[in-house]
Amino acid sequence: MSNNNFLKTFKSLAILSILLGISSCSKNDDENGQAPAISYGEFVAVGKGKARTYISKNMDGSVKQVGFTFTENALEGLPVQNAEFSLPMPADNQTLIKHISFDYAVVGHGPEHIYDVPHFDIHYYMISEREKNEITLEDPRIDVLPPAASIPKNYVPGPNQAKMGKHWFDSTSHEYHGKDFTSTFIYGSFNGKFIFMEPMIAVSYLKEKPNVDLPVTKLGAISQTGLYPQTYSILWEKERREYTIALSDLAMRASKES
Repeated sequence: MSNNNFLKTFKSLAILSILLGISSCSKNDDENGQAPAISYGEFVAVGKGKARTYISKNMDGSVKQVGFTFTENALEGLPVQNAEFSLPMPADNQTLIKHISFDYAVVGHGPEHIYDVPHFDIHYYMISEREKNEITLEDPRIDVLPPAASIPKNYVPGPNQAKMGKHWFDSTSHEYHGKDFTSTFIYGSFNGKFIFMEPMIAVSYLKEKPNVDLPVTKLGAISQTGLYPQTYSILWEKERREYTIALSDLAMRASKES
């Protein structure tokens, strides 16, 4: 056999071996259920960009993370007044989170000199949109507080808001102790139960393109069995020019009410 023919035969066998290897790996991944598992909600227009929810799962099918992504240009062309962007969950959603509301506060809100800067209030609701929209300031249930055993350590009740509920703030968060607000984690309640979890993030901080996992002060006694976050993530992915905000390090907790 000539050298040229030998080289051609060798290259052909090498390519065939690679292709067979890829085919074998793909087949094994499918059979063993090891293909990456992530599902997405529908895209929603935000500013000049777009956002969508996602749920990622571990190899055993358990939920690893629940959150949403949005493109860098979503921070451009935002409305000149406060706006709410409702993000539907993926079709196969079986988490406690029923929907995510990505709310833009143009000049922030009170308390003065604390949260009065442009920021996003990101509500992870554990109730349906219909239930959320039925919450009014006149409804006395908005002031029915959760049991003391349920309230997270160092959290104090704040203002009420229609279509949301009563907000609870972390009194140890840095913005209450002489530092500029970057991000914090809020809870919300209605009729004696916590109904949402809320990372709140300054626009100026997002533009710094952070990559951080921050601790979540967990709820005390819970009213719903399910997965609850131990951290929340604020991530910037340079290659895709995309942000991710997620509830992470999820841990299963059982409710005594179940």
